[in-house]
Amino acid sequence: MSPARPARKYIPQPEGLNLEFHLACLETGLLCIQRCSECEQFRHPQRWYCPSCHSRNYDFAPVSGSGRIYSMAVNHFTVDRGWVDELPYITAVVELDEGPRVVGSLRDVQPGEVGLGHQVQVSVEPRGEEFAYLWVDLA
Repeated sequence: MSPARPARKYIPQPEGLNLEFHLACLETGLLCIQRCSECEQFRHPQRWYCPSCHSRNYDFAPVSGSGRIYSMAVNHFTVDRGWVDELPYITAVVELDEGPRVVGSLRDVQPGEVGLGHQVQVSVEPRGEEFAYLWVDLA
């Protein structure tokens, strides 16, 4: 009997505005957030219309990736076998210095080493041609 192959993490296949977000991140290698072309308000998740001025015009602009942990969850169980070796892992909502909040996984941090309000840095990692994974590192 041959040894079991290691499980790979699931890679979503984004579409629509989510695909545009991921492609912008992949093209620049930086975290890019949707920005209104009229009032320059950043927004995430992506929307067709600006909630501030209702404009339909937008682009995706690189942001610093710097922010603070707004919320977090320690995951002790996963349905994605690709994450089993990393249990427990932490999923964090990061409020970026530019305002919007994004969700990513804390890297190389154990539960109890981090808390709400900690300064962090969000970075992108290509996972295929149409998906960028968001990592959160302590700043």
